[in-house]
Amino acid sequence: MTYLKNTWYVAAWGDEVSREPLGRKLLDQDIVLYRREDGDVVAIGNRCPHRFAPLSMGKLQGDTIECPYHGLRFNGHGACVLNPNGDGDIPPKAKVPAYRVEERHDLVWFWGGDPEQADPALIPDLSYVTDPKTRTVTGHIHVDAAYELYIDNLIDLSHAQFVHNDQLGVDNYEDAQLEVKQADEQVDVIITIPNANMPPAIRGITGEDNKRGNFVLAAHWQIPSIVTNHIQFLDADTNEALHESFGSHLLTPETETTAHYFYGLTRKHRLDDKDVDNAVRAWHLKGFTEQDKPVIEAAARMMGDETDPLAMGPAIIQTDGANVRARRILKKRIKLELEQESQA
Repeated sequence: MTYLKNTWYVAAWGDEVSREPLGRKLLDQDIVLYRREDGDVVAIGNRCPHRFAPLSMGKLQGDTIECPYHGLRFNGHGACVLNPNGDGDIPPKAKVPAYRVEERHDLVWFWGGDPEQADPALIPDLSYVTDPKTRTVTGHIHVDAAYELYIDNLIDLSHAQFVHNDQLGVDNYEDAQLEVKQADEQVDVIITIPNANMPPAIRGITGEDNKRGNFVLAAHWQIPSIVTNHIQFLDADTNEALHESFGSHLLTPETETTAHYFYGLTRKHRLDDKDVDNAVRAWHLKGFTEQDKPVIEAAARMMGDETDPLAMGPAIIQTDGANVRARRILKKRIKLELEQESQA
């Protein structure tokens, strides 16, 4: 699989990165992340160029990281600045890659390609995550499936009725109205289910009794693998939002067949209620780990070495409109990037 490189991916939630080195494979690259003494995040290659031990097993010495095997120290630019062995000479090959990183909206973003092309203005706006009028519960899991299979899942909102029926199911799904829109390199899908029962997961967040209203689920996809949700449950008579929340679903490929899934749910209700936080975490555990993950990973195994369902000539149904568009957009961007690299 070829990845789009010159774009921003999520490397970690901000609270995952500390003064304890964090090793993570991203886009087939072994990376170690840590915070300097001033709090800024560093991302450099994780494989020591001497005997190839992971630097993430080492320890920080000031703003440098010390290899656990022979003590070579590397700074935030990937340069070896100390060799405590022999005469102390630093070999020309004693260096590791350095990556552009930006911390924004409680997320650590890294640029997968040419650092000179990294533009912070291209980082998606997820400011709702840190809005003081909201509360966000986050998490991260590792998945044994190609990252695009998760994108397919996340922008096909119809799966919630079946995979997550116990938490998001309604009793009149047959009344669902589907809308898919594409603008430039972004895709939106909206499912509206009028006069639906309030799903259990939403009752758990709002504290409302079961009632009927208009259930609206919207998903927005943008390059390369960023999916955000806007979920509303509206009073059928007044159109007042009885529930409104935002979902963050951020996929970063680890390898061709594995990925990192960073997720969060941002709510506007009962912000200081720790019981709601725990309920959301329980829903994340069940929904993403026990429901989505087994199905997607099983589908990946059934696909064998293929990672693109479209290449297998699948049956296409109406709810596939969004993920087909997203795949085509991403494939076009990757092709363009490869052409530009070959001409450079």
